[in-house]
Amino acid sequence: MKSMFNARDLAITQASAAALLFLSIPLFNLIGFSNHKLEAVLHGLGATITVIMSCQVLHLTYPMLRGKKGAAVTLERVLWLTNILVLITIILGNWLYISYRGPDGPQQWLMYRSPEAHLIVMEYKEFVSLYPLPLGIAAAVLLRRFRHALEAGSAVSGLIALLITLFWICLLLGLAFGFGLTKLKMV
Repeated sequence: MKSMFNARDLAITQASAAALLFLSIPLFNLIGFSNHKLEAVLHGLGATITVIMSCQVLHLTYPMLRGKKGAAVTLERVLWLTNILVLITIILGNWLYISYRGPDGPQQWLMYRSPEAHLIVMEYKEFVSLYPLPLGIAAAVLLRRFRHALEAGSAVSGLIALLITLFWICLLLGLAFGFGLTKLKMV
């Protein structure tokens, strides 16, 4: 008897359900008691979508490393789109940072209760979240410059893969520390 679903249908259903649940996390800020719900939701959605897109960028790196024809062009397009999302998320994060530093904001709360947590969670998160933009732009520029000359196992493709991997790791760290910060004290 032939199966009603094939593997592709199940994979698309699983990915859609995971993305929907993952994207719903920042929307829970709408339920909170903050005066800065709009900034928090926009920054959270931007960060979540950016991390999802960076996973796609990392996934598209493997065909480029194998030297598949046309993989570099697809990777470059998705990487530039992700870089734009990273920039928008950084801008939204700076907008939210105003309320973080405001009177009776999370910074004062953390500094009073645990200055070490502020230094580790927020200061580290702030810096690690800014690294993906130059890493992604560097990878995209290298990809643009060498995309027609990339071969399987070349040093340039390895460097691009390293930059994209660091890009992805920094985005994941920023997202994890951002979630941690909101668990300690919401903006």
